[in-house]
Amino acid sequence: MLAGPDEDSGVRPQVHVWYAVTERLAESAMTEARDLLSPAERARCDRFRFDRDRRDFAAAHALLRYALTVHEGAPASPWSFEDGVHGKPFLTPGQSALEFNLAHTNGLVACVLTHGGAVGVDVESLDRAVNGDDIAGRYFSAPEILGLQELAGVERATRFIELWTLKEAYLKAIGAGLSNPLNDFGFELTGSSALVFNAPAGVARADWQFALFAPSAAHRMAVAVRSDRAVDYAVRSWPSGTAVFETAIRMS
Repeated sequence: MLAGPDEDSGVRPQVHVWYAVTERLAESAMTEARDLLSPAERARCDRFRFDRDRRDFAAAHALLRYALTVHEGAPASPWSFEDGVHGKPFLTPGQSALEFNLAHTNGLVACVLTHGGAVGVDVESLDRAVNGDDIAGRYFSAPEILGLQELAGVERATRFIELWTLKEAYLKAIGAGLSNPLNDFGFELTGSSALVFNAPAGVARADWQFALFAPSAAHRMAVAVRSDRAVDYAVRSWPSGTAVFETAIRMS
C-alpha cells in the first residue's frame, strides 16, 4: 500500500506517475485492458469513432485501475469512480484516500497517484495541429507570450505544448475546467531546466510543485502537485509496471 508521509517527518511526498505509449502496445495488452473496464467505461469506449481513440481511452482507464491495484492491493476491476463539478474523477468514498488524475492524447496515456495532496496530469502530442500563437494570445499570461516570441519554428511549437500541458495539469489538480481564467497564472521556462510558477492571486507559489517529462520523442507530460515541500517522482511504464529511469526535463 502506498503510504502518505507524516506532516512533520521531513520525508518528501511520493508522487507515482504511470504512462504507456499506446502505439507500442500489443493486441493482447489491449484485450486485457478492455477486460479491466467497467461496463459503463466499455460503453463510453465503444462510442468513439476512431480505433486510435478507442485504444487510448481503454488503455488510460485500464492503466488507472492497474496502478490503483498496485498501490492499494485491491482487485483492478471493482474500483468505482465519481465525477466532480468540472468532471475531475475521484474514487467513490470508502475505497482509498489516494489522490489521482488521468490523461490521454493520441499515442500516450498517463495517470498520477499520491497521498501528498491534490494532483493533476496532462499529456499532449508535439505534432498536435493547432494555431499556438492564436491560442497563446487569448489564454496565456504576458510572460508566457513573451517567452514564446523569443523562439521560432519547432522550438516555439514545442514550448507552446509544454506551457499548455503545465496549465492543464494545474487546472486539473484544482478541479477547475477551461472556463477558469488561464491568463491569470502561468509558467516561465528558462535555461535548460528551470520552471517557475507564476501563481494566480490568492495562491502561494510555494504551495505547488510541478514537473515536465518527455516520455517519448513525440509527447510531453506535465504533473502538478499541491505540496509545500519538494516531492519525489517515481515513474513506471505500463503494462509491465517496470520502474523507468525517467528524469523530469524541468521541475519547479
